[in-house]
Amino acid sequence: MKKLLIALFIIFGAFIGVMALMGALIALAPEWTNSIEGLLFMQGLQTIVLFGVTALVGVWFTEDYVNPLRQMSLNKGLSVQQCFVAFLFAVAALPMISMLADWNNSMELPSFLASVEEMMRQMEEQAQVLTERFLQTSSVGVMFANLFVMALLPAVCEEMMFRGWLQRVLGKSVNYHTAIWVSALVFSAIHFQFYGFIPRMLIGAALGYLYYYTGSLWMSIIAHFTNNAAAVVFAFLSYNGYTSIDFDLIGTGDTWYLSVASLAVCLALIFRLKR
Repeated sequence: MKKLLIALFIIFGAFIGVMALMGALIALAPEWTNSIEGLLFMQGLQTIVLFGVTALVGVWFTEDYVNPLRQMSLNKGLSVQQCFVAFLFAVAALPMISMLADWNNSMELPSFLASVEEMMRQMEEQAQVLTERFLQTSSVGVMFANLFVMALLPAVCEEMMFRGWLQRVLGKSVNYHTAIWVSALVFSAIHFQFYGFIPRMLIGAALGYLYYYTGSLWMSIIAHFTNNAAAVVFAFLSYNGYTSIDFDLIGTGDTWYLSVASLAVCLALIFRLKR
């Protein structure tokens, strides 16, 4: 419990610090918010500091022996088969994630929380507007920049923080199931997107099990990157008219059966890793 409180204090402090840093950057260089390059730089910096640097600081304060690469299992590689399983898991999970996101987005709070719901809807819409500014581009160069900032950096830095550090530290004082789900809960909560909370928490838990059953953080990093990269690439293809498939609707509505198949494949892959 003590280490959990220390970890939460570090995470909360990092969040406050990063918000102050972003505010200072906007005040000093307001023109950055008007260019995609400036926004990408700020987004990348925020990811590195809030998740990557915080993970390293967390290891320093909560570990008896400090060797981040070894502590987070970043020094343990994967076989070709394991890399393929991580990739396949992320691709297979896409319909299920879409179905959960659609369900989560349709949730309504009780009437006495109407003002809270309105605030959360506005926050969600603002986040969506910013995301669309990144993704709605016809430039291949910007698309690759998006892959780096919105797929690779989050995959590495967030996995370092939530699986490589938080989950592993918690696992020393509670059973691994609890450690995985608490880490997934914090992982989803820190994104401050209520209408994506449930799918993000379940994704976090799945990544936690991938990490636990293989003992290598690269397993969850590859799966995380594949999931994010798929969203970036599909958005680029859709925006430029290369495909008429709506990425966000796969597994919903008339294609609900794809989400059922998605869940079955993902569970089968996790149980295979467990064995």
